[in-house]
Amino acid sequence: MMAALILVVGFIGMIEAVTLASGMMDHARRQTLANQILNHEIEALRLQSWTNIAALPTSSTSLGATYASGTTYYVGDTCTYNGAWYRCIQQGAGQTPAAGSAYWVVDTPPYSNAFTTSTSGIALGATYTLTRTVANLTTDGAGNTNMREITFTVQWVVATSRRDSSNNPLTFTYRRVNTAYFGKYGLNLTYQRS
Repeated sequence: MMAALILVVGFIGMIEAVTLASGMMDHARRQTLANQILNHEIEALRLQSWTNIAALPTSSTSLGATYASGTTYYVGDTCTYNGAWYRCIQQGAGQTPAAGSAYWVVDTPPYSNAFTTSTSGIALGATYTLTRTVANLTTDGAGNTNMREITFTVQWVVATSRRDSSNNPLTFTYRRVNTAYFGKYGLNLTYQRS
């Protein structure tokens, strides 16, 4: 009986260890995905001309969200429409995304399935959002800004099977932030803040 008790206690400990390790691996995968999203968007922006980068609005822009007809989209912005991903190739408002459009091109990013809740696959039970903010940094004597600080923020929400005191599912929110600097004359630099 004593041996059976020791085995039961040992098995309970092993089950807890496996559960903890599994949760840590899921969290690490989500962080890796967040970093891939950030790097993908920064590299996509590096391919743009200074004219397109200089035209980006300084307000926060949600990327990967569902197309909204009243929104002005800038070159490089992404949205979803009728189940497809589009990237803006010409600034405009009220231009509905469509294949062959002068304003949009079909561009499904490698992380597209992370923007929907999924219990399997790469999203790993989390829902991601991506935002971009732009700041003008330097001004020359003529009042022109020659450098932009562009910050991408990925936030993901994980719903757990645990419950709070009101029997609501517990959710946890995480985020990663990367900042990239784009200069008119080719100075590019990126760093991760959190």
